[in-house]
Amino acid sequence: MSLLSPIYNLPNHVLEKQKMYQNNAKPIMLRGPRSNLYVGTFGVLFGVGMLGTVYGIFSLTKGKQSES
Repeated sequence: MSLLSPIYNLPNHVLEKQKMYQNNAKPIMLRGPRSNLYVGTFGVLFGVGMLGTVYGIFSLTKGKQSES
């Protein structure tokens, strides 16, 4: 047994994973084991980024109020 044997002597789980993905009726982005976490995190970060962008554009177009 060599030093690198645990890297290339792993069981092949491709068929089980393929069956899991193909027998599921959910959208493809929600079929994975932690996909709800990933999609939810992306949605929150995207929403925060878009709100920051809209706020920045609004601040730039509104400008500073002049004192008179």
